[in-house]
Amino acid sequence: MNNVFLYAARDTLAYRQVEAYLTRISFNASMIILPPSTQFYSPACLELRSNDFIILFAETDEDINELLSLNDEYESFRIILILKSEDYINTKKLINLSPRMIAYLDKNIDDVGNYLINIFR
Repeated sequence: MNNVFLYAARDTLAYRQVEAYLTRISFNASMIILPPSTQFYSPACLELRSNDFIILFAETDEDINELLSLNDEYESFRIILILKSEDYINTKKLINLSPRMIAYLDKNIDDVGNYLINIFR
């Protein structure tokens, strides 16, 4: 069974937009929403398996720092990173997350949907 997880450092309006968008996409995997800011202590985290996809959302540099501090929790997963806007983030830090894809909510969020549809045919 293929799983795709969604996690964010904080629960914000922008995160809710990402969540709503991703839950509308139809692809051949289960979408599991991890509660924001729980630092992977949610019972839903028990379903995480190595090589699953995890979509991380960040709105600010502080969010990126929070996600970087949790890197040990998800380093064996395939990471898709969604940022609110490229204007707000120090992109030099992003390489430490090792994302397979970076998308922006205000620019190319549809690329994430197309990527997931193609991966899970």
